[in-house]
Amino acid sequence: MFRLRQVFHKHSWSTPHFEDGRHIMRCYECGAVRVVRAELMPSAEIQRRQQEAKEALRRLNEAS
Repeated sequence: MFRLRQVFHKHSWSTPHFEDGRHIMRCYECGAVRVVRAELMPSAEIQRRQQEAKEALRRLNEAS
């Protein structure tokens, strides 16, 4: 019966937290651990401002 529970077990993950130098989530029932991977993409506004700053820096370097 125990093996059948393992086969059909659906993980119930905790919220991400920092442990042992990495962000992880832990299953409340079986204790399984998975590493959280996040990819943060800058918004269009941030990208626009970054481009403006690069252009301003380029112009300053050319003027010097």
